[in-house]
Parts: sequence; structure tokens; C-alpha cells
Amino acid sequence: MTSKVNISCGSCGYEDISKNAKKWCTICEEGFCGECEKYHKSMKITRDHKMISIEDYRQIENISVNLYCEIHGKKLDLYCKKHEIAACVVCIPSEHKSCSSSDVISIDDASKNAKQSSSLLDLEGTISTTIDNVKFCIKDREMALKIVNEDEQTIRKTITDTRKNLNKYLDELERKMLLDLKSKHENCKSKFVKILNQLKQMEKEVEKLKEQTLQMKRFASDLQVFLGTRQLNQALCKKIGSLKEDIRDSTNYNMEIEVNHVISSLVNEVKQFGKIKVMETMANLQLKDAKIDQAQIQVHGLSHNIHNISLQLKQKFDIKGSESPLSDCIVLPDDRIIIADFIGSGKIMECNNDGQHIRDIPVSDKPYSLTLVGTDCIAVTYPSSKYLEIINTKNTSERKRVNCSSLCWGIYYQDQKLYVIVLQQGIVVMDLNGKTLNIIDIDVLYVYHITTTSDRIYYTNYNSNTVHCCSMTGQEIWVFKDQSIFSLGGISVDHNQNVFVVDETSNSLIVIQHDGKDSKVLLTDRDGLASPCAVSYNKQKKIICLGYKKGVVALYQVS
Repeated sequence: MTSKVNISCGSCGYEDISKNAKKWCTICEEGFCGECEKYHKSMKITRDHKMISIEDYRQIENISVNLYCEIHGKKLDLYCKKHEIAACVVCIPSEHKSCSSSDVISIDDASKNAKQSSSLLDLEGTISTTIDNVKFCIKDREMALKIVNEDEQTIRKTITDTRKNLNKYLDELERKMLLDLKSKHENCKSKFVKILNQLKQMEKEVEKLKEQTLQMKRFASDLQVFLGTRQLNQALCKKIGSLKEDIRDSTNYNMEIEVNHVISSLVNEVKQFGKIKVMETMANLQLKDAKIDQAQIQVHGLSHNIHNISLQLKQKFDIKGSESPLSDCIVLPDDRIIIADFIGSGKIMECNNDGQHIRDIPVSDKPYSLTLVGTDCIAVTYPSSKYLEIINTKNTSERKRVNCSSLCWGIYYQDQKLYVIVLQQGIVVMDLNGKTLNIIDIDVLYVYHITTTSDRIYYTNYNSNTVHCCSMTGQEIWVFKDQSIFSLGGISVDHNQNVFVVDETSNSLIVIQHDGKDSKVLLTDRDGLASPCAVSYNKQKKIICLGYKKGVVALYQVS
């Protein structure tokens, strides 16, 4: 609930003048009356500050975003890209001695476009998924309660029908049996009611988080959104943990009665009308995975251990008509697989997840690299023709061509932008209309594959056999090289920013730790790999799609 107390003008209050504020500055975090607002806007240093109405401020007034260091009490005005954590001026010399000057940037730079970040989208998606999970659990528990109530009614009828055939002597036995039934039914019912109350309370809390996130997205500053996203992620993670804890031991109860079969003939010997039994079975509630970006909630950086990563083969199939290694392949949200065959047939093929060919998507030249754009669209590069296309996979006549200045190779879509490797230019960043937004000046002479996260770019260099990680401005964060790697091909990144690459010569799939300091070979030729070129990691399904020799596609579940 928003506060009804008037917000005072901070500037007037400094002069011991009491005056109600008309606007709120999200940067200064202070209210301003009409006159002070004009003065605030007239100053060059505060001219660009975002001002919102007091009514809008009340929508985010109760959203708790900690802007100060919990250890030192200083304002969080810096951000370490290496550890992915906000810091104050005291944190840097004490906790980040090994971090280079390029690793530490201002919090203002780090929080730019926070409202369009994948982290905020992930938070909104996680909230939505969690609400769905809570609703699902409530519905399941309500159904279980309905069943046990029906069981109770069935038993009650059985007791009543049986009693009609008995004489007056059985009245006392009936009374005892009904008391026993009532006791056990109430016990079962109370357990269902308890978990239902907990789930409904959690639903309200997650709905509140959803509302806070929406209001924060609409009215808060980028800084507040940036930090609030992480803090709300933490709160949501705790609630998800609490939800899993609440339902982990959830039990279904079914009641039935065993009526003594000799009760009619052995009236004098029967001491008990029957027996109420409660059978317990595990509820086995299957929750939808909530996509939480763990990189955003780690206190000391990313924590996933690459040596715990394992792969399980789900499916392997051949693409008919292709005798060469496939150049790229991606898995769509509806499990369709799109495959680019640059070296062989020169086609884009669409298959289902069992490998059955659905169709060939019409192309105007040999396609090289693919990336998913939204839900149903893909972007594909045609190096020889020096252009790329955005194609609707549901209606392939809907397509948009974007010309490039030279050969265009790898492509990746992130946060409404396309990142394209263009020879003699570098990494060209463009919007979906083809407008160039930025050119990242790096040597791309032997660079054919690229992928990105919300704040990093990754690519492989075929000549030097190195894997590069750089910032969105092209500043190098780390470079990975190993003597056992001979000819690097495709590259992809998981939700922990661990990097998957394929080596065409050593016939291997390798995962590189998010900081570039460690690696692990996941698959080799002993697993059937031969000249692997394409690798794609689906973050929602945690599936790796590999394309290699003679048109072979393999899907692996990552755990």
C-alpha cells in the first residue's frame, strides 16, 4: 500500500522551510516543489536527472532497493564486471585487488538500459512461472482435498448402509467408528488446509513481487531497476526455495474402510465396527522450471562448477542430402530444429526433435549462421552475398533483407540487437531494421562464430585457436588458449556464462569456465564426434544442439 503522507521538498527542508513536493528526482532520491524543480533543471549537473510525479513515486515508494554497501555503508557507485557485483569505493581496494581498471566501471554505465536487460525479463518470467507453479500446487491440493472428502462421504455411506442390517447392539460400535473416522479425516483435512494456506499466502507474496517489478520498471530509475532486479531476484529465489520445501514432502491421503465380514453372524464377538485406513502416497508435484539468472544473485560472482557439468544424449539423426559438416543449428522454443548447411547442400532445413524432415526453408544463397529472433523468427547470414535476412519460420514469405558492407559470418541476437561479424569492419551492432547502432572494432579476419550475453561478447578465432570474451564496448576481459585445441568452430554460452566451443580437428566439445581460467572436455570422437562445426545451447531447455560430419545432428541434455 502506498503512503498517504505528504512528501516534503528536500531543498526547502534544508532551509527549514516546510513545503510539499510536486516532483521526485529518482537520481537524487529527493522531492522538489515547483520552484526548486525549476532550479534543479536549470543546473547543468542535474539537468538530465529523471523527474517523476509524486503520484508515480508512491508506486515505487515501498519497493526496497538497497543503494548502499551492506559491509561499508557507502553508496554503491561502482560495478566489477569480473565478479558481476556492485561495490562501493571501499570494496575495490579491499575485495577486488586483482581486478583490472577495465573490470571496474561506474554503476551508472553498468545500469544503462536496465529496463531492457535480459535480467529484468528473466525476473518477470520467473515471477510469472512461480505464480503458475503456486496456482498449479493450489489446484492440485484442492483436488486432493476433494478426493479425500469424497472418500469420507463414500465411507460414511458404507457405514450407514451396513448399520441398517445390524441390531441395536451395533449403535455403540457405530458411534466409535464415526468418531475414529472424524478424527482421521480432520487430521488429513488439516494437513491439506495448512499447505493450501501456505501456498495461497505465497501466491499473494509473489503477486506483490510482480506488481513491484512492474512499477519499478515503469517508474524507477535505471540504477534502482538494476539493483532492484538483483534484490527482487534474491527475494524471489528464497520464496521459490520455500515453495519447494513446502511441497517436497506433500502427501496425498486416501481413506477407505474395512468392514468386518463376519459382523452379521458374530455380533457377540465383534468389538470394533471396522477400521479407517489412511494411505499415504507422494503428491509428486512437477513444477515448471523458473528461469533465474544465478549470475545476478551471487555475492562473490558466478558459482557453477564446470566439472559438475554432464551430458546425456537425447537424440541423434542424419540430415539427408548433406555430406559435409553443418555450419549452424538452433532449437526453437517449440522444439523445432533449424539447420544451416553452408558447405554441403546450401539449404536451411527444418526438422522436428526426432529428426524428421519437415521442410526446406527457401534461401537465396548459401546460409552460414543462424540466431533466434523472438519466438518464431530467425536471422541468417549469407556471406557470399554480403547480406542477412530475418525470416518468419511460420510464414517464410515474411522476411526482411539487411545489406552488409562486406562478407558477413557469425550472427547473434540479444536485447533487441543483432551482433554481426562483418569482414573489414568488426562486430556490427544493428537493430532489427538494419540500422547500425555501433561498430566494435576488433580484428575479425579469422572470426566466424559469435555469441553474447547481456553484457559480454564471445567469439572464436580460427587462426589463433583462441576463445575471446570482451565487454560490449570491445574491451577484452579474458582470452582462452589451450595447446590441445587446433581449429575452433562454433561457440555458445550457458546461463552461468560458461562457454561451449567445438574443435573440428580434435573432434571435441569443450566447456570453458565463465572466467576463462579452466576448461573441461565433454565429448570426443569416442562419443561419435567428427569435424564438429556447430554448437548451440538452449538456455530454457538446457539442451546442446551439435552439428557435425555428413549432416549429423545430436541433442544432449545438460545437467
